[in-house]
Amino acid sequence: MDNPLPAVEHGRSTLSVNRPLKRSERARREKIVAAARDLARDGGYPAATIRAVAERAGTTPATVYRYFPSKDHLLLHLMIDWSEQSLAALAAADYTGTVPERVAAAFADIIDWAAAELPLLSAVMNAVGSPDISGGGLAVWRELFTALIRAALHDPAWEDTEAKALTLGHVLLACLLNLTTTRTGTEETRDNITTAAHLIFR
Repeated sequence: MDNPLPAVEHGRSTLSVNRPLKRSERARREKIVAAARDLARDGGYPAATIRAVAERAGTTPATVYRYFPSKDHLLLHLMIDWSEQSLAALAAADYTGTVPERVAAAFADIIDWAAAELPLLSAVMNAVGSPDISGGGLAVWRELFTALIRAALHDPAWEDTEAKALTLGHVLLACLLNLTTTRTGTEETRDNITTAAHLIFR
């Protein structure tokens, strides 16, 4: 199966050294990623400092910087991982009904998954729009938005010819930001995203 997130994967490739990694280096990098994920889950964005990540991973800040140019690059890596997990979960789900109903149910599930890991979500959302991330920002997520719709509809050939996925994706980002910054409740946020899905895909 082709990679459903080519643009996001391209973004991921800029987060680490450009040369191929040896097995030991891949293991070290994954240990760093796991440490950052644990810290972000426990304490959100403030907790996942490079020094704290290095200490948790049993390495040095200089080693962390070998793989990730900044804290925000490291957290963006976590966002990509979370997005890939969400795609897999959507693809495994059995959404029924009309196209708007299936899309609405899928995006409501995404809100539930995000709300279950609020500190981690807060940390990665800080990184998504960071000025420290060069060459993309929110632009790399267009491929993700399209991939989410394809997974919800179980239609890998679906194309976003009318920018519906792009529009709903931006609503999703706004909803995720609301969850982390204004403490909007999960139920209200789910209502917002399902309403948007019905309106955009009707």
